[in-house]
Amino acid sequence: MRQWFCASLMGAVLFSPLSAVQADAGEPGSNGRAQISCSQLDQEVGDKGDQWFRRSLVAERCHAFQAVALRLGMGSLRTFLFEHRIDDGQEQERIQFLDGPAETIEHQGHSPGLWWTQRPDGSAHLASIDDTVEQLQKHYDFRLIARDVVAGRRAVVLDVTPRDDQRLPHRLWLDIASGLPLRQQLLNAQGQAVDTVQIVRIDSLVRAQGKIYLQEPDSDDMLDAAWQPDWLPQGFYRQPAALDVTLNDASIEREIYSDGLATLSIFAGPVKDNTALREGVHQLGNFRAAARHLQHDGQSWQVIAVGAMPASVLTHVVSQVHLQPAEDGGQPASSETSP
Repeated sequence: MRQWFCASLMGAVLFSPLSAVQADAGEPGSNGRAQISCSQLDQEVGDKGDQWFRRSLVAERCHAFQAVALRLGMGSLRTFLFEHRIDDGQEQERIQFLDGPAETIEHQGHSPGLWWTQRPDGSAHLASIDDTVEQLQKHYDFRLIARDVVAGRRAVVLDVTPRDDQRLPHRLWLDIASGLPLRQQLLNAQGQAVDTVQIVRIDSLVRAQGKIYLQEPDSDDMLDAAWQPDWLPQGFYRQPAALDVTLNDASIEREIYSDGLATLSIFAGPVKDNTALREGVHQLGNFRAAARHLQHDGQSWQVIAVGAMPASVLTHVVSQVHLQPAEDGGQPASSETSP
């Protein structure tokens, strides 16, 4: 396995438009744009886990703030400055890493993106917050387990536990006053934290009044690749994202899928200059990757599935990716499948 190949692969995952998908869409307003009413945060949430999770999705959109945070996982530690601004109902985010390679990432709109699900007819649509929680409850249990203090703020601790063996558990520390996530952990099947993101200081916390207008991805970013996964975990839906990406000067196609909490990226394309990821399962930071090699139209291809998911799921996904024969002078055929 070549380290620089893995670094490029992780860059394509982490800095994609939907690198950490978490659904947070609202209902269309009078101007036709999806929006969220921040007055929802005035509602009592009681002691039900799903209600607290719903509140956290609204809170992430409706607060402007600056925070110093850290990310710890798989022996690595990075600190960063995170800023979420709201100007006339429009969101902007800025992430500046404070150690390691100098990096600054800016987003117009909320960086985790918007979660798309499917109607009964198979067409994609932007999910509302209520839709999101309803869909997630089919695959996860939400339960308050404790109270704690994080960054000097009182918090409730929420366990998000999968109902099957195709996902991983999460644990969230949610600020009681604002609803914002103060600490988020990805757990393995044994309940051990493999990835932690924690706010260590939060400043200039101001709740927006009125509504937040959501910047929707272009539905044209749902072009079909020359291949399709024949199997995905139940509840995973295709998300808008750039289809063509470049890894080490080689063009490769990528599709992104999500269940509203977990994200799965699938890459497929011809191998160039013996730069393929070795077949099998690899640990890439806090993610796993499963790679498969095969011959297609006289070329050596690789198929890679990447995500914070069980290795058995990633392996099964790549084993069930269907490559379509080239048509019309070598141009790949396209098709539609429903997860």
